[in-house]
Amino acid sequence: MQIGTKFSIAIHILLSAEVFKETHKVTSDFIASSANTNPVIIRNIMGKLKEAGLIEVAAGTGGIALTRKPKDISLKDIYLSIDPVKDGRLFKIHQNTAPGCPVGGNIERILNPYLFKAQNAMENELAKFSLKNLLDDLN
Repeated sequence: MQIGTKFSIAIHILLSAEVFKETHKVTSDFIASSANTNPVIIRNIMGKLKEAGLIEVAAGTGGIALTRKPKDISLKDIYLSIDPVKDGRLFKIHQNTAPGCPVGGNIERILNPYLFKAQNAMENELAKFSLKNLLDDLN
């Protein structure tokens, strides 16, 4: 299992918005050339970042800007804006197992506590780091 590339592209978008805010109009085309991906993909991810309140988008080709200081945008914020977990669960357990089987009848009950702990650990770790940490690493 992998977390999709939308997460790293979202970070690329946010970093670009901050790094180039004084020198360039940060548009989907501009970011697409840096990320080497289709501008439509960039626009779709920008839409999710806007919905999450992480960026504002100027009308037309006005570009984007962060709505918060980089230190106030955690990697968890970015992750949850792009890949929100369904039903609060990162891990989905297979359904329709045999209820009379000692494994099939209990797999969800015994596995869920461990998977929730793993999910919480990952999200807590992402919450420790901000866009500012990544900007510092760029320099």
